[in-house]
Amino acid sequence: MKKLLLPALALFSVSAANAWDYTGHMLVDQVAYENVSPRVRERVGKLVATIENKYNDHQPYNFVTAGAWMDDMRSMPNYPWGPLHYVDAAYTPSGMPFVDPPPPNVLTAVADALATLKNKESTEEKQSEALAMLLHMVGDMHQPLHCVDWNDKGGNGYFIYGIPFSDLGKKQIPNLHAFWDKSFRFDSQNDKIVELYRAPWPSDRPKSTDSGLVHDEALKIIAKYPKASLEPLKLGQPREWAMESHLIACIFAYPVRPHPTDAEVVTLTPDYVHQAHEIACERIAMGGYRLAALLEDLFGKE
Repeated sequence: MKKLLLPALALFSVSAANAWDYTGHMLVDQVAYENVSPRVRERVGKLVATIENKYNDHQPYNFVTAGAWMDDMRSMPNYPWGPLHYVDAAYTPSGMPFVDPPPPNVLTAVADALATLKNKESTEEKQSEALAMLLHMVGDMHQPLHCVDWNDKGGNGYFIYGIPFSDLGKKQIPNLHAFWDKSFRFDSQNDKIVELYRAPWPSDRPKSTDSGLVHDEALKIIAKYPKASLEPLKLGQPREWAMESHLIACIFAYPVRPHPTDAEVVTLTPDYVHQAHEIACERIAMGGYRLAALLEDLFGKE
């Protein structure tokens, strides 16, 4: 992978970690939606429709769009949930061992959300927010760079070149974490890196769970990575999911080379981007199937 030099002033523009972008989170939730019972669809839909929606173009959230709520709320003052999006286990060349960092992190936050949802004394407001957070955080845990840190904030300080981003902020320097947030939307064609489709704006998010871009792309992922093809698909526990992501990040998501210096930019190759696309789509599928199992356990019974 080629190296370029990054202007020194650019080092002040490292973006915050967001996990999958909005579309990625909605894809995880759409996969889950396609794999739960009508009872669960109804219960989840009713709960998330009650959460704050002013950052969702004032549209009520639904089963699929609610996965974006936790990131949408970053617009509010003094956003309190930053550490709950990731679990920064230290990078190792082999991906072993996985050492839990101190809380709070996404592992402790998922446990808290599940406890709230299982507590019959919880108010509907607390349950709806815990559910929206769960819909988001299960997705977070399946993005490899949300479960690792190589002294660079999970790839946020690892600067890259060669990706035709269409939706980075003007002050955001392309970095490895930002690429992995969107890697399911990039691939290589004729040895050229391309963006397969653009993420919808909040005003264009799906009003229906049964049609639209997110629905169609999720069905493609399900068709390519059905549950049967992921056997043995371990539903397992959240820590195991984080361990999987950590391993993928260590042995692949971080390109096999020394970590770049603060003034270097690494050019990603079409082959790397294609492999990342395949991994990301599989992780979205697995996240959706596991989320569906959690939701069935929570809401599928009388």
